[in-house]
Amino acid sequence: MVIDVRLRSADPLRIEVPATADRLAQIRRGLTAWLKPIGVPDDVIADVVLAVNEAATNCVEHAYRGSDRGVIVVEASVEDNRLMVCVVDHGAWRTPSSEPSTRGRGILIMRAVGDGVDVDNSGHGTTVRMTFDVTEGGRQELGSRTT
Repeated sequence: MVIDVRLRSADPLRIEVPATADRLAQIRRGLTAWLKPIGVPDDVIADVVLAVNEAATNCVEHAYRGSDRGVIVVEASVEDNRLMVCVVDHGAWRTPSSEPSTRGRGILIMRAVGDGVDVDNSGHGTTVRMTFDVTEGGRQELGSRTT
């Protein structure tokens, strides 16, 4: 079944919280509360929240290791019926291990559920930019890509 979704306009979202695990639920709730009223289908909300949670968890676990805790910034907007989401930290990039592990699947998950994922790391932190297309041409079937 193909569904044509048109998002309602919305002011951009900005969430800035300390980079601690106890703030991840606040990010998920804030993002969901922003996505629902603009007409994002529930299956897309599930994908967006999953991907953003993975990126934010990486901030908590890796960005500020060995230093004072910093912040996580989540920004989201609607552009041409696409969701644009950025997760930003101002910590240090940690190169993923090449050794086999049960961890380190966050970026793979983001790429599996997003329509575009770009990770930009610099001396000033890391920015993960994700796009989610909710138009007929962007999502061919109803249903989350995570199920």
